[in-house]
Amino acid sequence: MCIIKIKKNLIFSLFAITEVTEVTGANEDTGGSEVTEITVVNEISKCTEDIIVNDPKFLSSRKKWMILFIATFSGMLAPMTNTILYPALIQLSEEFEISEIAVNSLIFASLFFTGIAPIVWAAYSDRFATRRKVYLLSCIVFIIPTILCSIAESIWVLTILCAIQACGSSGMYSIGAGIISDIYCTKERGGAFGIFYLAYWFSNFIGTLSGGYIIQYLNWHWIFRILAIYGGFIFPFIIFFVPETFCQSTLTSQSKSSQNRFNPIAPLKLLAYPNVILVVIYVSFVSSILTIQNISVPRNFSARTYKLPPSSIGLLFLAPAVGYAIGSLVGGKYSDFVLQRARKKGESVYPEMRIKSAIVGIIIIPSSYLAYGWLLEHNFNIYPLMILWFLGAFGSLITFNSLSTYLVDVCPGFSASVVALINCIRLMIAGINAIVGSLLENMIGTGWFFTVISMACFIFTFLLVIVYFKGRQWQKIFFNGDS
Repeated sequence: MCIIKIKKNLIFSLFAITEVTEVTGANEDTGGSEVTEITVVNEISKCTEDIIVNDPKFLSSRKKWMILFIATFSGMLAPMTNTILYPALIQLSEEFEISEIAVNSLIFASLFFTGIAPIVWAAYSDRFATRRKVYLLSCIVFIIPTILCSIAESIWVLTILCAIQACGSSGMYSIGAGIISDIYCTKERGGAFGIFYLAYWFSNFIGTLSGGYIIQYLNWHWIFRILAIYGGFIFPFIIFFVPETFCQSTLTSQSKSSQNRFNPIAPLKLLAYPNVILVVIYVSFVSSILTIQNISVPRNFSARTYKLPPSSIGLLFLAPAVGYAIGSLVGGKYSDFVLQRARKKGESVYPEMRIKSAIVGIIIIPSSYLAYGWLLEHNFNIYPLMILWFLGAFGSLITFNSLSTYLVDVCPGFSASVVALINCIRLMIAGINAIVGSLLENMIGTGWFFTVISMACFIFTFLLVIVYFKGRQWQKIFFNGDS
C-alpha cells in the first residue's frame, strides 16, 4: 500500500491544491494493491498575485506618501491639543474665577488620557486586525468633544471634555504609527517614522505659538473651534484615502477573533519582553528631559540677568524645534542606512543594529545638558545656551526615532501596541519628572540639577548595551514561548 500525505499551511505556503483525482484499481507492479493517484496543480503565480494585492507593503509609492501624509498630519493633534492650551491657562483662570491648581487640572487630565487611551485603541486594533475602523472612530471621538469644549461654561465640564478629546487625538497618533509600520518594509520604515516623529515633535512648538496668537487676538473658545476644524478636515481624507492596512491571513484573523477575547490592557504584557521594557525605560527618561527643560526655561530666562519678556521666551523654543526637525529626519534615514549598508556587505541584518545607529545621539544628550546646566548657572551668553539646547533636542530625536523603530521591528504584529506603550510610559515619567525636577532644581541649583540628569542618562545607556548583546536571544525566547 502506498500512502501519500500532503500537509498544507494556508499562511506560509504559496501552493494550492486545485484538483484531486482518485483512481482505484489493480496495478501490475504491486500485485493488485490499491493505488491512489493525486494530481496537484501548482498555482504559485495566482497566490503570489493575491498576496501582492492584499499586502499594503506593495502599495504604490504615491499611495504610501498619501497615507504617510494623513497619518503624520493627524498624529500632530496629540501633542498640539496639550501645548496649545498653555497660553490660555491665565485667561481660563480669570474667566472661571478659579485657582491655578484647578486650571492646571485641565492639563493634567489631558496628559493623563493622552498616555492611557492609546493602550486601549492599540489593543483593539492589534487584536481584531483592523486599523481603518479604529482610526475613523478615534477621529470622531476627537471632533465631537472638541466642538462641545468651545461652548463649555464650567471648568469641570471643560476638563471632562478635554479628557475625552485627548482619547481621540492620542488614538490617531498610535494607530497612525501602526499604519506606517504596516505599509513600509524594514529598510524604509526608519525614514517614514523620521517624518512622522518630526511632525509630532515640531507640533509642540506650533501648538504653543498658535495658542499664544489665538489668545492675544481672539479668545480661548477659538482654540477648540480651530482644533475641531482641523479634525473635520482630516476625517474625509481618512475615509477616501486610507485603506485597511492590517495584513493578515483571513483564516488566522477569523480564528483569533473568535477564540480570543479583547483585553484592553493587553499591550502592557509587552513589558514582560526584556527588549521592550529596557528600551522603553531609556526612551521615556530621555523624552522626559525635554519636558523638564521646557518647564525650566521660562522660569530661568524670565529671571536671572536675562529678564526676557514672554514673547521673547516663546521664540527661544525655536532652538529645540529645529533640533527636533533635523534630528528626526537624520535619525530615521541613518537608521535605515546602517541596515542597508550591512545588507550590501552581505552581513547578517538584525533589529539590534538600529541601536548602533543611535550612538551619536546617546553621546550628545548627556554632554549637551551637562554643559547647558553649568553655563546657565553662571548666566552665560544666551546664544551658546540655545546651541546646546538645539544639540540636546537633536540628539534626543536621533535616539528616540531609532529606538522607537527598533521596538516596532522586534514586536511584529503589535506595532500600534508598542507605540502606544512608549507614549503611555513616556508621558507618565515626564509628568513625575516635571514635578520632582522643579523641586530638585530649586534645592540643589541649576548646575548640579543638570549634572544629576546627565549622570542618570549615562547610567541608563547601559540598558541599551544589554539589549544590543542579548536582544536576539530574548526575542527568540519571548515569541517561542506562551507569551
